[in-house]
Amino acid sequence: MRESKSDLKVVYKAPDEFMANTIKSLLENEGIDALIKSHQVAMYDSIGMMMKPNWGEVLVRGDDFEEADEIVKAFLSSPEGEQNS
Repeated sequence: MRESKSDLKVVYKAPDEFMANTIKSLLENEGIDALIKSHQVAMYDSIGMMMKPNWGEVLVRGDDFEEADEIVKAFLSSPEGEQNS
């Protein structure tokens, strides 16, 4: 993914690392480049969770946002997504 940060949009706010990786893989399997931005700082353990209500974010290019958003929403409303969210 070579776009500048300003070209990226948050498609999903992940409650944990597992869900961030699940959504990223789901999008990549559909041909959409995605990256994960964690809010965690290793040396501070879980202190980051007190300042941010989620573990991190999954980002996609602005041009891919609408399609990615539909894919994420469809997954989260499916039985597989409901079990993990």
